[in-house]
Amino acid sequence: MSEQLSLNLNIKQSASISDFSGPGWVSIIDVVRQMHVGLLTQLYLYGERDTGKTHLLNAICESFRDIDQSVIYLSLRELINANMDAMVLSSLENTTVIALDDMDAIQGHPEWQEAIFHLINLSQEYGNKIIFASRLPVKSLNFELRDLLSRLARAATFQLPTGSDRLDRQLILESVLRRRHWHFDPRIIDYLLNEGPHRIGAMLAVLNELQPLFSNMERTPLNKVSKAKIQDAMNIIDNLTLNFELADFDEIAENENFLDF
Repeated sequence: MSEQLSLNLNIKQSASISDFSGPGWVSIIDVVRQMHVGLLTQLYLYGERDTGKTHLLNAICESFRDIDQSVIYLSLRELINANMDAMVLSSLENTTVIALDDMDAIQGHPEWQEAIFHLINLSQEYGNKIIFASRLPVKSLNFELRDLLSRLARAATFQLPTGSDRLDRQLILESVLRRRHWHFDPRIIDYLLNEGPHRIGAMLAVLNELQPLFSNMERTPLNKVSKAKIQDAMNIIDNLTLNFELADFDEIAENENFLDF
Protein backbone atom coordinates (compact mmCIF):
# COMPACT_ATOMS: atom_id res chain seq x y z
CA MET A 1 0.00 0.00 0.00
CA SER A 2 2.86 2.40 0.81
CA GLU A 3 4.30 1.85 -2.66
CA GLN A 4 0.90 2.61 -4.19
CA LEU A 5 0.66 5.84 -2.20
CA SER A 6 4.18 6.78 -3.16
CA LEU A 7 3.48 6.32 -6.85
CA ASN A 8 0.22 8.25 -6.75
CA LEU A 9 1.05 11.17 -4.49
CA ASN A 10 4.82 11.59 -4.48
CA ILE A 11 5.15 12.92 -8.03
CA LYS A 12 6.36 16.44 -7.29
CA GLN A 13 8.60 19.02 -8.91
CA SER A 14 12.24 18.20 -8.27
CA ALA A 15 13.55 19.63 -5.02
CA SER A 16 16.93 19.63 -3.33
CA ILE A 17 18.10 20.43 0.16
CA SER A 18 20.70 22.68 -1.50
CA ASP A 19 17.85 25.02 -2.50
CA PHE A 20 17.61 26.15 1.12
CA SER A 21 21.05 27.70 1.54
CA GLY A 22 19.91 31.17 2.61
CA PRO A 23 20.47 32.49 6.14
CA GLY A 24 16.85 31.95 7.19
CA TRP A 25 17.07 28.21 6.59
CA VAL A 26 20.34 27.37 8.37
CA SER A 27 18.85 26.07 11.61
CA ILE A 28 16.26 23.93 9.84
CA ILE A 29 18.78 22.32 7.50
CA ASP A 30 21.10 21.69 10.45
CA VAL A 31 18.33 19.71 12.14
CA VAL A 32 17.74 17.73 8.95
CA ARG A 33 21.44 16.81 8.95
CA GLN A 34 21.04 15.65 12.55
CA MET A 35 18.17 13.43 11.44
CA HIS A 36 20.41 11.95 8.73
CA VAL A 37 22.79 10.62 11.37
CA GLY A 38 20.04 9.51 13.75
CA LEU A 39 20.32 12.23 16.40
CA LEU A 40 16.65 13.21 15.93
CA THR A 41 13.64 11.21 14.79
CA GLN A 42 10.84 13.80 14.57
CA LEU A 43 10.63 17.28 13.07
CA TYR A 44 7.61 19.61 13.00
CA LEU A 45 7.64 22.47 10.48
CA TYR A 46 4.99 25.16 10.28
CA GLY A 47 4.41 28.29 8.27
CA GLU A 48 1.73 30.27 6.52
CA ARG A 49 0.30 29.24 3.18
CA ASP A 50 2.82 29.32 0.29
CA THR A 51 5.91 29.59 2.51
CA GLY A 52 7.53 26.59 0.82
CA LYS A 53 6.55 23.76 3.18
CA THR A 54 5.85 21.23 0.44
CA HIS A 55 9.01 22.13 -1.51
CA LEU A 56 11.04 21.74 1.68
CA LEU A 57 9.41 18.42 2.58
CA ASN A 58 10.19 17.01 -0.85
CA ALA A 59 13.77 18.30 -0.61
CA ILE A 60 14.15 16.57 2.75
CA CYS A 61 12.75 13.37 1.25
CA GLU A 62 15.25 13.55 -1.60
CA SER A 63 18.09 14.05 0.88
CA PHE A 64 17.14 10.78 2.60
CA ARG A 65 16.81 8.96 -0.71
CA ASP A 66 20.34 10.09 -1.48
CA ILE A 67 21.54 8.08 1.53
CA ASP A 68 19.49 5.04 0.48
CA GLN A 69 16.67 5.28 2.98
CA SER A 70 13.08 4.36 2.10
CA VAL A 71 10.94 7.48 1.99
CA ILE A 72 7.33 8.45 1.41
CA TYR A 73 5.71 11.88 1.16
CA LEU A 74 1.98 12.20 1.83
CA SER A 75 -0.34 15.19 1.72
CA LEU A 76 -3.03 14.57 4.33
CA ARG A 77 -5.24 17.11 2.60
CA GLU A 78 -5.04 15.10 -0.63
CA LEU A 79 -5.74 11.83 1.17
CA ILE A 80 -8.80 13.24 2.93
CA ASN A 81 -10.10 14.87 -0.26
CA ALA A 82 -9.67 11.53 -2.03
CA ASN A 83 -11.77 9.85 0.70
CA MET A 84 -8.92 7.54 1.65
CA ASP A 85 -9.31 5.40 4.76
CA ALA A 86 -7.10 6.60 7.61
CA MET A 87 -6.06 3.00 8.25
CA VAL A 88 -3.87 3.24 5.16
CA LEU A 89 -1.21 4.78 7.42
CA SER A 90 -0.86 1.48 9.29
CA SER A 91 0.99 0.07 6.26
CA LEU A 92 3.93 2.45 6.64
CA GLU A 93 5.77 0.79 9.51
CA ASN A 94 8.51 -0.44 7.16
CA THR A 95 9.14 3.02 5.69
CA THR A 96 12.25 4.59 7.20
CA VAL A 97 11.26 8.23 6.62
CA ILE A 98 7.66 9.48 6.49
CA ALA A 99 6.82 13.07 5.52
CA LEU A 100 3.29 14.15 6.43
CA ASP A 101 2.18 17.43 4.87
CA ASP A 102 -0.92 19.48 5.78
CA MET A 103 -1.29 18.36 9.38
CA ASP A 104 -3.86 21.11 9.93
CA ALA A 105 -6.12 19.34 7.41
CA ILE A 106 -6.96 16.61 9.95
CA GLN A 107 -8.70 19.06 12.28
CA GLY A 108 -12.22 17.70 12.63
CA HIS A 109 -11.09 14.21 11.51
CA PRO A 110 -10.56 12.21 14.71
CA GLU A 111 -9.99 8.97 12.78
CA TRP A 112 -6.97 10.50 11.04
CA GLN A 113 -5.70 11.91 14.33
CA GLU A 114 -5.86 8.45 15.90
CA ALA A 115 -4.14 6.87 12.88
CA ILE A 116 -1.25 9.37 13.09
CA PHE A 117 -1.00 8.85 16.85
CA HIS A 118 -0.52 5.11 16.28
CA LEU A 119 1.89 5.81 13.40
CA ILE A 120 4.07 7.90 15.72
CA ASN A 121 4.10 5.08 18.26
CA LEU A 122 5.04 2.57 15.56
CA SER A 123 7.77 4.81 14.22
CA GLN A 124 9.30 5.03 17.67
CA GLU A 125 9.14 1.26 18.04
CA TYR A 126 10.79 0.65 14.64
CA GLY A 127 13.23 3.55 14.87
CA ASN A 128 11.72 5.38 11.88
CA LYS A 129 11.65 9.13 11.31
CA ILE A 130 8.64 11.41 10.73
CA ILE A 131 8.63 14.98 9.42
CA PHE A 132 5.39 16.92 9.89
CA ALA A 133 4.37 20.13 8.12
CA SER A 134 1.43 22.39 8.91
CA ARG A 135 0.15 25.93 8.54
CA LEU A 136 -0.27 26.02 12.31
CA PRO A 137 2.02 25.47 15.29
CA VAL A 138 1.12 22.51 17.47
CA LYS A 139 -0.44 24.70 20.17
CA SER A 140 -2.91 26.14 17.62
CA LEU A 141 -4.13 22.80 16.24
CA ASN A 142 -7.72 22.05 17.19
CA PHE A 143 -7.45 18.28 17.65
CA GLU A 144 -9.93 16.15 19.51
CA LEU A 145 -7.13 13.70 20.40
CA ARG A 146 -5.08 15.54 23.00
CA ASP A 147 -2.56 12.70 23.21
CA LEU A 148 -1.59 13.39 19.60
CA LEU A 149 -0.87 17.01 20.47
CA SER A 150 1.40 15.92 23.29
CA ARG A 151 3.29 13.60 20.91
CA LEU A 152 3.71 16.35 18.33
CA ALA A 153 4.92 18.80 20.97
CA ARG A 154 7.94 16.55 21.59
CA ALA A 155 9.22 17.01 18.03
CA ALA A 156 11.91 19.53 17.16
CA THR A 157 9.80 22.48 15.96
CA PHE A 158 10.66 25.27 13.54
CA GLN A 159 8.71 28.05 11.89
CA LEU A 160 9.54 28.53 8.22
CA PRO A 161 10.88 31.90 7.06
CA THR A 162 8.25 34.20 5.60
CA GLY A 163 10.36 35.11 2.57
CA SER A 164 10.98 38.64 3.73
CA ASP A 165 14.74 38.18 3.30
CA ARG A 166 15.60 38.80 -0.36
CA LEU A 167 18.77 36.71 -0.14
CA ASP A 168 16.73 33.68 0.98
CA ARG A 169 14.48 34.10 -2.04
CA GLN A 170 17.34 34.73 -4.44
CA LEU A 171 19.36 31.66 -3.42
CA ILE A 172 16.35 29.37 -3.70
CA LEU A 173 15.40 30.84 -7.07
CA GLU A 174 18.93 30.47 -8.45
CA SER A 175 19.21 26.89 -7.21
CA VAL A 176 15.88 25.86 -8.74
CA LEU A 177 16.72 27.49 -12.09
CA ARG A 178 20.13 25.81 -12.12
CA ARG A 179 18.79 22.33 -11.37
CA ARG A 180 15.98 22.59 -13.91
CA HIS A 181 18.29 24.06 -16.56
CA TRP A 182 15.91 26.98 -17.06
CA HIS A 183 17.29 30.17 -18.59
CA PHE A 184 15.48 33.40 -17.77
CA ASP A 185 16.32 36.94 -18.72
CA PRO A 186 18.01 38.51 -15.64
CA ARG A 187 15.64 41.49 -15.81
CA ILE A 188 12.76 39.11 -15.14
CA ILE A 189 14.59 37.44 -12.26
CA ASP A 190 15.16 40.84 -10.64
CA TYR A 191 11.54 41.82 -11.19
CA LEU A 192 10.30 38.56 -9.71
CA LEU A 193 12.51 38.99 -6.64
CA ASN A 194 11.59 42.64 -6.14
CA GLU A 195 7.93 42.80 -7.20
CA GLY A 196 6.74 39.20 -7.05
CA PRO A 197 5.37 37.33 -4.04
CA HIS A 198 7.81 36.98 -1.16
CA ARG A 199 6.58 33.62 0.06
CA ILE A 200 8.73 30.86 -1.36
CA GLY A 201 5.90 28.60 -2.51
CA ALA A 202 4.13 31.45 -4.28
CA MET A 203 7.35 32.62 -5.92
CA LEU A 204 8.05 29.15 -7.29
CA ALA A 205 4.46 28.91 -8.56
CA VAL A 206 4.99 32.14 -10.51
CA LEU A 207 8.28 30.76 -11.81
CA ASN A 208 6.46 27.75 -13.25
CA GLU A 209 4.02 30.04 -15.06
CA LEU A 210 6.88 32.08 -16.53
CA GLN A 211 8.87 29.12 -17.80
CA PRO A 212 7.05 28.69 -21.15
CA LEU A 213 7.96 32.28 -22.10
CA PHE A 214 11.66 31.57 -21.65
CA SER A 215 11.89 27.89 -22.56
CA ASN A 216 14.10 28.71 -25.55
CA MET A 217 16.28 31.32 -23.89
CA GLU A 218 19.40 29.13 -24.13
CA ARG A 219 19.27 29.71 -27.89
CA THR A 220 18.51 33.42 -27.66
CA PRO A 221 21.18 36.05 -26.85
CA LEU A 222 20.12 38.12 -23.86
CA ASN A 223 20.25 41.34 -25.86
CA LYS A 224 17.81 39.86 -28.39
CA VAL A 225 14.93 39.27 -25.98
CA SER A 226 12.12 41.54 -27.10
CA LYS A 227 10.71 44.26 -24.90
CA ALA A 228 7.27 42.79 -25.55
CA LYS A 229 8.32 39.44 -24.06
CA ILE A 230 9.83 41.18 -21.05
CA GLN A 231 6.60 43.12 -20.55
CA ASP A 232 4.53 39.94 -20.92
CA ALA A 233 6.57 38.31 -18.17
CA MET A 234 6.20 41.33 -15.90
CA ASN A 235 2.45 41.30 -16.46
CA ILE A 236 2.30 37.63 -15.49
CA ILE A 237 4.25 38.37 -12.30
CA ASP A 238 1.98 41.33 -11.43
CA ASN A 239 -1.25 39.41 -12.08
CA LEU A 240 -0.24 36.29 -10.17
CA THR A 241 1.14 38.32 -7.27
CA LEU A 242 -2.19 40.13 -7.05
CA ASN A 243 -4.02 36.78 -7.07
CA PHE A 244 -1.92 35.53 -4.17
CA GLU A 245 -2.60 38.73 -2.23
CA LEU A 246 -6.35 38.43 -2.84
CA ALA A 247 -6.23 34.81 -1.69
CA ASP A 248 -4.63 36.00 1.55
CA PHE A 249 -7.48 38.48 2.10
CA ASP A 250 -10.05 35.75 1.41
CA GLU A 251 -8.40 33.43 3.92
CA ILE A 252 -8.34 36.16 6.58
CA ALA A 253 -12.03 36.88 5.95
CA GLU A 254 -12.93 33.19 6.20
CA ASN A 255 -11.07 32.87 9.51
CA GLU A 256 -12.80 35.97 10.90
CA ASN A 257 -16.21 34.64 9.84
CA PHE A 258 -15.42 31.32 11.48
CA LEU A 259 -14.49 33.03 14.74
CA ASP A 260 -17.61 35.22 14.66
CA PHE A 261 -19.77 32.16 14.12
